[in-house]
Amino acid sequence: MFSLLILAARLEATRGLFWDGPRNFVPRSDDEDDAWAGIPLSKLHGASVWGGALTKNQIDRLHSIQRIFLLKFTRDFRSKSTNVLNVLTGIPPLHIVARAEFIKFRIWVNRSNEYNTIFDINLLDKYVPFKNIPSRQKLINLDSNIPNADYEIYTDGSRIENETGFAVCILKDEINIQNYLFKLNTLNSVFQGELAAIEFAVNWTVKEKVKVNIHTDTLSSISAINSANTRSEFVNKVNLNIFKAKNMIGLSWVKAHVGIPGNELADQQAKLAITSGEKFAIPAPYSHLNCLLKNYIVNKRNEYWNSYDSASGIRVRGYINQVSPKFLIHNKFLIYFLSGHGPFPSYLHRFKFLDSPHCICGLLGDADHYIFSCSLTKEFHIIKPAVEHKKAWFNNLLTNRQVDTKMEGAFRTSRNICDTLTQERDHN
Repeated sequence: MFSLLILAARLEATRGLFWDGPRNFVPRSDDEDDAWAGIPLSKLHGASVWGGALTKNQIDRLHSIQRIFLLKFTRDFRSKSTNVLNVLTGIPPLHIVARAEFIKFRIWVNRSNEYNTIFDINLLDKYVPFKNIPSRQKLINLDSNIPNADYEIYTDGSRIENETGFAVCILKDEINIQNYLFKLNTLNSVFQGELAAIEFAVNWTVKEKVKVNIHTDTLSSISAINSANTRSEFVNKVNLNIFKAKNMIGLSWVKAHVGIPGNELADQQAKLAITSGEKFAIPAPYSHLNCLLKNYIVNKRNEYWNSYDSASGIRVRGYINQVSPKFLIHNKFLIYFLSGHGPFPSYLHRFKFLDSPHCICGLLGDADHYIFSCSLTKEFHIIKPAVEHKKAWFNNLLTNRQVDTKMEGAFRTSRNICDTLTQERDHN
């Protein structure tokens, strides 16, 4: 816990760099590794072993660890629940992430079929332990070009609207003599397509008993072939075939879209393969399992959130239809409004900091009062949405800088009102 507090203190020193930015939220791409969310995730080391059977006490412990960081991110009042903070920041609860890590390990490493409702392991690429990879195959040294090659082969993969294909274009004396087009399953990645294209070219070379130079415009494929650390059975099978043919092939990278005729042809044919290529079966990649588990986390977050029963939870649910990993609210005034926890007489009265929950205008001093109706914040008022339009109203609010400024002005005024009421109480 002490190390966590030190880390949180360091975070506090840099928080200002992110806090008062021009937007209410930071969008997240589907594959983005958010550094803020990653800080507490460092405490999930070994979750693939222990994350599958957490007790209530262990879940509460994880919440207490994560809460330190959530409060630092949001600069929020400590009375707000961890669950609400998770929703407002877009960061998933650690116990759900730990469970997902456990499931991933069981599926990918243990090949367990107990989670076939998430994905059928028979359709998934296999994990290969490092010790099972022959040492001679771990590092393959290929020349980029071999002299007196019989053919030049250009390969490429393409993915358009969740459909993937690859092409192998064979040239002799700069004349295109043969093209092979293949269509993959929707679960396959373009990376797999590019590797499959190289493997097909290698196997064609062995079958025809010729020497060729293979050209690809994807560095990731060459990196995978040269890596000694890959755990994918599919990638290792490609490497094995390359190893067997290493004296017959050269493999080089060419820059894409710079007018190299063979590469431009392969790019065109790979796109054509998506619609007219011959079907080609490859198991789904590890990245697809990661994608499924991200969806699992979102679904479990929604279940957990919808089962949460508290005043602040009910209020937030009125504006946020469901939790999402794609936004990170970091505007404290918006958080004050959503949760109802902030510089408001009604909130401070709950904790005995003020004698009355009412504003000095005589009405109940809550978040809605200062945003929609208080005479003292009239210049900052926003039109109150109808109940049935609250969620759509909130979505528009996220990108409306003018409304953001009004909210800030209203709540700065409410803070001054609370300060005045506190001083009057102290004097009495």
